[in-house]
Amino acid sequence: MIRLYGALKVFTILASFPAGRSLDSINMDLEVLENIDLHALGTPTLDRYQASYEVTVDDDCNYQLQVDFIKHPDDTVGNAKPDFQGVCAPSTGGGNAPDGLQWHEHRRHWMQFPDYVYETTGFNHMSLYWKPCGTPPLGFRQPSYHMNFYPVTPQYRVYWTCQEYKTPRVCRYNQTSFLGRAHFSLPRLARDPDFLANMPKRFQPDEEAPEAFKFEGLVSYDKETIPQNTSAWEYPKILMSTYDGDVGSWKFMIPYHLVSGRQSTISNGNLFYVHQTKVHLPAEFNTTYNSGSGKISVVLTGSAGMCGTRFEDAKGAEEGARKLRRGEKWD
Repeated sequence: MIRLYGALKVFTILASFPAGRSLDSINMDLEVLENIDLHALGTPTLDRYQASYEVTVDDDCNYQLQVDFIKHPDDTVGNAKPDFQGVCAPSTGGGNAPDGLQWHEHRRHWMQFPDYVYETTGFNHMSLYWKPCGTPPLGFRQPSYHMNFYPVTPQYRVYWTCQEYKTPRVCRYNQTSFLGRAHFSLPRLARDPDFLANMPKRFQPDEEAPEAFKFEGLVSYDKETIPQNTSAWEYPKILMSTYDGDVGSWKFMIPYHLVSGRQSTISNGNLFYVHQTKVHLPAEFNTTYNSGSGKISVVLTGSAGMCGTRFEDAKGAEEGARKLRRGEKWD
């Protein structure tokens, strides 16, 4: 009888929740996305970089996602030394970078995309990080910008936690929680375990020192194209991350020397994926830097999830709603 009463009490509590809740989860608080604290992910805007985006779709149902941003005046290399030397040495007490933070401290800024962007590109939100000392391995140990595009929600990503160590901070290999261990679960193909699903052919984690970052997942890349020293990093690089056996992010890394100084730059490339089930991953990328305006533009191209009038109607509705939120007239 006591057990029956308890069951009835639980049912009564569940029935009291508003319609729209699934009522089949023991973690129902997590179903109200507004209740999940996202502060750990950093600043939820890219206002610091005057960032903007534009999505277009051509007649062949291919999207172009363009993100523009401008370097913040505090994003300067100061007395940072490449190859983790000087103030960038992990063991040094070299004070703070020009922006007031420690040299290897995480600088997290991110931006949520509206629904029509997610349905078209497969990306839910993006982040933009300034790394005044860069990150391992090898030639990446120099100032750079990191743009991460995520196919998952920030409410999910905020639970990608782990126990950290080292400088820069990375996830320990011997994680004690399932959330931490999920960083090191790989989407290997059952019939061909040498490859990772939804990644370019040679993408793998670092064999000697695989690096997973809190809120980012385990990083994979093509080791054959990694610059062997800082002077050899001449073009933007593509990396990807995984979490719990799935793609966690698509990362675009730009060395600072390409987007500083008086010379404008242009670079482009393309990608092919192994066992691609995430059909909207970018197949082409293009980067431009205008030394006159200081604007950095990154354009990603891929197969669109929406096109034609469906895309135009969804985009128009979002832009109209945005105008209403700003108190402007919706034509």
